[in-house]
Amino acid sequence: MQSEQVLVVPRRFLFRDGEELQGFFPGENRVLLEKIATGGFYEPRFKVEDDPELKQIITYLVIRFRGFVFIYQRLKASMEKRLVSKYSIGLGGHINPCPVRSFESLILNNLHRELKEEVYLEQPYSCEFLGVVNDETTMVGRHHLGLVYLISASSPQIRVREKEKISGRLIPVSELESYREELESWSLLLVPKIIRVGFHQA
Repeated sequence: MQSEQVLVVPRRFLFRDGEELQGFFPGENRVLLEKIATGGFYEPRFKVEDDPELKQIITYLVIRFRGFVFIYQRLKASMEKRLVSKYSIGLGGHINPCPVRSFESLILNNLHRELKEEVYLEQPYSCEFLGVVNDETTMVGRHHLGLVYLISASSPQIRVREKEKISGRLIPVSELESYREELESWSLLLVPKIIRVGFHQA
């Protein structure tokens, strides 16, 4: 079976001259996105999973419906053993190659694929780029960099597909703080932003 090909960027190309990127950075960082677009290439996933010199680029999708956010938990059957039992407010997916003409189209194509693979989500839905998240303090974080998108659903009927690997449900944004001790690092970095923005009830 052919290994999954994933988009990676050399760390030394992303972070030059001792530059460090730690935390969630809202808005469109054109310089960083341009580096990913021009410096990225594909490698087999198994080859780069433990390579600290390459950053795997991930779409990180926060799903909301009105005043609620979708939260999920990885179960023991999950492939990502380092995050089992942790809660998350984002669905993370690697960027795979596809026949598109622009970097933006590549990201959006993979974004829609990831949603289709992970959850049952009624159409239509919209997506909005929120920013970039990076965490150098954890083993998982050191190997990945996330492009964060807010997915606004038109219906509360959101369900995970692989129930043996993931459990998930909508919770009020106001309840996020009560999960703080159980969140994986990217979600923890995003919580202040999500609470600050809030979600309209209508």
